[in-house]
Amino acid sequence: MGKGWPERWWTTALCAVALTGLVFYDVWKVVENLAGPRVDGWDLLGRCLGGICFALMAVATAHRAVALRRGAGAVGDGTQVDG
Repeated sequence: MGKGWPERWWTTALCAVALTGLVFYDVWKVVENLAGPRVDGWDLLGRCLGGICFALMAVATAHRAVALRRGAGAVGDGTQVDG
């Protein structure tokens, strides 16, 4: 397949779930930072930018998993994704 993508749809879906978990962790840390007595602006900026990057990667990976799943038909029926 190339370009570092997993070949199976379920492996790609697991990667998307892991990236989504990182996004939720960053959101949790942002809320924790904002709820504290003193807001650390640099930590807040880093968490927000990191969360946005991980969210974009999760969306792209989930899109790839859906494309692989839709292309994964029965073997021999000509619907396999070749790359």
